Amino acid sequence: MIKKIIMTSSALALAMSLSVQAADDDKTYLTSSSGMPAVSSNGECVVSSGMTAEQLEACGYKKPEAVIEVVATETAATVTMKVEEKVTLSAEMLFDFDSAKLTDDAKAIIDERIDRFQGKVKATTAVSVVGHTDSSGPESYNQILSEKRAQSVADYIKTNAKRSDFSMEVIGKGESSPIASNDTREGRKQNRRVEVNMEGIVEKMVEK
Repeated sequence: MIKKIIMTSSALALAMSLSVQAADDDKTYLTSSSGMPAVSSNGECVVSSGMTAEQLEACGYKKPEAVIEVVATETAATVTMKVEEKVTLSAEMLFDFDSAKLTDDAKAIIDERIDRFQGKVKATTAVSVVGHTDSSGPESYNQILSEKRAQSVADYIKTNAKRSDFSMEVIGKGESSPIASNDTREGRKQNRRVEVNMEGIVEKMVEK
């Protein structure tokens, strides 16, 4: 928001008058040939509405003070905003077949995703890790495998993140939340995954 404060001196009401004014006795007026106001035969200065400030001053009027404009701006405010990001990691990228142990490649992938997110935020406030499987095999087995895989990813994030002062939630959903058909090989591959949901805060400067 911009505030304007206008400070000015007295108005020029007399200066804009069309009447003839009497000059001071000791005032010597310039002639019209110099561009200044004309003087009547009895020595009076003739004032007209078209005179400049300098011409009016020559007629004995006080020169108007300059108009001063002061622009005051309020300090911009810092606004805190919440941001979220969801990363889906394929189980084939993270684990060997039927395993919940992270591979070395998996650790590098997780490091890159977490570092990129934390580099954009002032603080990471919450992370949730959700494990999923396809529908191959017993449902109870798939549930346990999804929980173990989610826990492996969560433990690695908590231990290796540059900033780890955030809450952590770990969930295994087994085969209950597919994103593709389990009737095809490609669909089952998509369903075997770990989702990492990250929340953080950023600060942004805005004008009031």
